[in-house]
Amino acid sequence: MFRRYRYQVPTYALCVLVSAGAAVLVSGPISPDGSLLDLLIKAREMAFPVEFTAEQSPVVVIALDKRSLGEPEIAPYPRTFLAPVWSTVLDAVFEAGAQAVGFDLLFSYSANRFSPDFDAPFLAALGKHRERVVLARSASTVPAQPFLAALRNDDDALGSVDVTADPDGRYRRVHRSYATEGNGSLTGFAAALLRRANVPFMLSEILLAPRRHLEKIPTYALIDVLRCAKHAPEFLKVVFARKIVVIGGTLAEEDRKVSSSRFLRSQRTDSAPLHSCGLKRLGASVQNSQTVPGVFIHAAAVEAVMTGQVTSTAPPYVVAILSAATATAGAVLGMVWVPWLVVAAIGAIAVVLFGVATALLAADIWIPLALPLGALFVTPAVAYAVRYLVEEKTRRRIERAFSHYLSPMIVDRLASDASALKLGGEVREVTVMFADLSGFTELSGRVEPEVLTDVTNRHLAYIVEQVEATGGYVDKFIGDAVMAIWGAPVEDERHAVNGIRAALGAVARIRQEKEVAEARGEISFSVKIGLNSGRAIVGNVGTDKRYNYTSVGEMVNVAARLEGVPGIYGCKIVVGQRTAELAKDEYLMRELDTIRVKGREASLEISEPVVEHAKGSEEQIDRVRRYTEALEHYRSMRFAEACSIWETLSREEQETVVSQDGQREVPSGPSARMAERARSFAAQHPLSPWDGVWVLAGK
Repeated sequence: MFRRYRYQVPTYALCVLVSAGAAVLVSGPISPDGSLLDLLIKAREMAFPVEFTAEQSPVVVIALDKRSLGEPEIAPYPRTFLAPVWSTVLDAVFEAGAQAVGFDLLFSYSANRFSPDFDAPFLAALGKHRERVVLARSASTVPAQPFLAALRNDDDALGSVDVTADPDGRYRRVHRSYATEGNGSLTGFAAALLRRANVPFMLSEILLAPRRHLEKIPTYALIDVLRCAKHAPEFLKVVFARKIVVIGGTLAEEDRKVSSSRFLRSQRTDSAPLHSCGLKRLGASVQNSQTVPGVFIHAAAVEAVMTGQVTSTAPPYVVAILSAATATAGAVLGMVWVPWLVVAAIGAIAVVLFGVATALLAADIWIPLALPLGALFVTPAVAYAVRYLVEEKTRRRIERAFSHYLSPMIVDRLASDASALKLGGEVREVTVMFADLSGFTELSGRVEPEVLTDVTNRHLAYIVEQVEATGGYVDKFIGDAVMAIWGAPVEDERHAVNGIRAALGAVARIRQEKEVAEARGEISFSVKIGLNSGRAIVGNVGTDKRYNYTSVGEMVNVAARLEGVPGIYGCKIVVGQRTAELAKDEYLMRELDTIRVKGREASLEISEPVVEHAKGSEEQIDRVRRYTEALEHYRSMRFAEACSIWETLSREEQETVVSQDGQREVPSGPSARMAERARSFAAQHPLSPWDGVWVLAGK
């Protein structure tokens, strides 16, 4: 057992160390963690819904929106000349009990330059409430001097509205301070507001993990606040008492940011008026948008601190431990399970991990999941790579060890599927070939065993080469003969065609080698081949301890008998009736005779494949036609007519060759053999009844 899994332990250790080490070295969230946080926030909203009322929120936003800018009270003035509006709003909200007010607007220009004392009301209001007001600044822009003077140049009254985006361009963090080019720092806008409201010190960084869409923070239009301040100032206490107020623009074209609340549901429409003065809570500033006005980023940070719902990030060692655990799980799964099960298991683990992270986020604890999930997804691939390398090495070792004894197809099957190593079979239509080297017995007594073995192996290799080139399976070697199968173990719809192609190729190659060898005075062989097709049992046959993949059945026995038939008819290849039927569309077939083999009562039509139809000549086609005509005469007992045709064909087919002993001889082919038989029957008719079947006395 240990030897089987000895390569897995180093794999587990490597996956665990790399994953845990990456988590420790990173020491914080990585880029994909931002999007995962956004998804966790959405999952928390679905799993742990929380309803907020306006009274529960410690923050209120006054929006300089498109509707406000279009109303008569504001429309005549450019934004630079809104000082009277701001003074009215500032006095109104403080009279209503606001704790602090922050302007997320850059007052970099004073209208006093155009009209002396135009900003005086606003400057007076700033001076009156300076200890509870924060004005916006940026790294490069500060409020104009009159505004700074009204605040007595108090740096605590200024807050930087610059916020830093995450690597993916989303805004999920608000910092207490921001570094400047001169190695100094600027107090953040939210931190300055909290300080003005006398709230305990803000953390260095606030992670925005809101429980509702940021624009669900109570928001009111500037024009509605102005009108209520004029007609129902007492009602403003309901809205602004003990609140931190943030004033900023919510126009669709200005200062919009993608935040961590991008997947949360926003309030699509404005609520009904809360009072006859027209004050109402606003809905989303832009329908179906993933962006929010920048003022809500600061408001969300203030709200998180004021409510105590500040989300903390799990320390790196927790992420390292979790990454090591998921790496181990992924490696183990990849080592022991098949891919589809691994995918299902990884999906289940990821869902559980995401669910746990969602529950922890509901408790204001965020676990960055990118590294743990990455380890979970990557380590199975690493494990599979190890499995592939190790198992491929094992596979090659098996192939090298057994390829000398078994067909490469069987070796591949065993190396990829160990379950194939069991007894059993199936019925399948196949083509079986028996090929025998002619002259082996004669030569065995005349040449040295080493020479005979070498020549025999070389000629057997010619046959095997053709078998495997056509997709056949070499079942076994039987002395100087070869048994091969097409259609098993690999299915082959053209098994008969491929079997004939291999037989013709083997005959041609051995004839060529014979001519070369005899020209050099060396020994060589001819070949006789029998082919038969039909349904047979294919599979592992033998005992529990020793078996062989083969084909058995009557069809195979007939094929074995056909191997000796070419010698009777003076040809090289003889095929059974089913083989001829399956291959007749591609090969020109010459039906030789009808025979009855030993051990089988039924007769069998035998044929000789002549040539592919595409390569056949008119002369070859005519000879086949005339042979068939003679065969019809023969079966009708018109032996003289049959003999005449076969004798003519025999003379046309004659070719002189040199035999093993150097004697010149004229081979006697099927036409000559059948002419001799017809001549004999013409002289002495066979006994009646006669069915034209030639019975083979031997094998």
